[in-house]
Amino acid sequence: MLATPQSMTWMLFTLWFIVYWIGGGVFFSILAATNAMHLRKARFSCLFTGGSIAAAYGAAVIGVLLAGNNRGAQCPPRSLEAFRAFGDLLTCNISAVLVAGGMFFALLLTSGMVAMLFSRVDKAR
Repeated sequence: MLATPQSMTWMLFTLWFIVYWIGGGVFFSILAATNAMHLRKARFSCLFTGGSIAAAYGAAVIGVLLAGNNRGAQCPPRSLEAFRAFGDLLTCNISAVLVAGGMFFALLLTSGMVAMLFSRVDKAR
């Protein structure tokens, strides 16, 4: 059974969401602890989770598109629909998937900083 581009996108989306949510969550928890910043935790959590979902979906779609268009020399030429498994996508053109993931992680960190500023609590009352 051949893997469709949609199934590969959903598998990559799940992988990137887990990586972004855990990695970005650790990054922002350390950042909030070192800055002694008081946040509305529920607001930031919702904003960051939504941002992680959006970034993971974007990285998955762009990664699959780049992997299908820019095939490596080690892989025989074939269309995107001919990938037999998710592993073929990752082994044939892992650099395209990682570049897309890195770009969207940087975008997630930037949007997370904005979400932190939006979620802070002013102490002057």
